[in-house]
Amino acid sequence: MRTKTAIISIPDLTSEAIPKLDEVLRGVAGVESVDFSLERKVAVLEFDPTQSNIDGLLRAILKAGYRVS
Repeated sequence: MRTKTAIISIPDLTSEAIPKLDEVLRGVAGVESVDFSLERKVAVLEFDPTQSNIDGLLRAILKAGYRVS
């Protein structure tokens, strides 16, 4: 299986937001790993492109109440 990496900018990322976003993103089919950088305000995800896509990841973040840019 070949995974893809997505780096998603989340301008309002805080340490308090990480647990919720981690749970939401790991709930998306095909997501293998999720890491966050508070310094860069990004989420770095490894996912299986046969099960998910960037649009699905962005929708999950937006549905959780956070902005993406």
